[in-house]
Amino acid sequence: MEQVKSQQLKTTIGYYGTHRPEMIQYIPSDALKILEVGCGEGNFCRQLKTPDREIWGLEINPEVAAKAADVCDKVLVGSFEEQVKNLPERYFDCIVFNDVLEHLYDPWTTVRQVKNLLNDNGVLVSSIPNFRYISNLITEILFRKEFEYKPEGGILDDTHIRFFTSKSMIRMFRNEGYQVLRHEGIRPCKSWKEKLFITLSMGFLKDARYKQFATVAKPVR
Repeated sequence: MEQVKSQQLKTTIGYYGTHRPEMIQYIPSDALKILEVGCGEGNFCRQLKTPDREIWGLEINPEVAAKAADVCDKVLVGSFEEQVKNLPERYFDCIVFNDVLEHLYDPWTTVRQVKNLLNDNGVLVSSIPNFRYISNLITEILFRKEFEYKPEGGILDDTHIRFFTSKSMIRMFRNEGYQVLRHEGIRPCKSWKEKLFITLSMGFLKDARYKQFATVAKPVR
């Protein structure tokens, strides 16, 4: 029941309607066949859509997927684990996971399976929350001495199953047979107090400035 309430809240606050414009720069300009896993209502896909592009979406929520169908050329409904068998092998130029991998019990297997769906020049693009984000690290862990899941989203979102740091993100991709082409922090903190704290750490907390990290990785064949 609590999980249902959480999902209803997320729908109400726009959990499935995010646009993620900051992630557009990580999509290769020459990518013509693109799949977004966890596409929500299709707002990110809409930004990618051009006459020469074939945009696919995969969404676990049927009601939300119906909205994405108005944007995408094709939408599959279900989890990645359920639908991977229905996705064409060596087909896509780019597969996108915008804040999705942390919701999976076994993201490592998912990342490994994606390799079979990408063509020779294809890349996996992901955005993953950073557990070492300064607000989470200092406010929640250090001062409050707490690890409490929250229904309203954020690093400790109650639907997050796995937690990553910048270092463990890179390790996941490399261990699953990828070359990391690009790995950058996005959505930096805005509080001057948090910025000062990071500066005083003499570089030790430089990765804590970012709420998420964007990664572009290519399978090593």
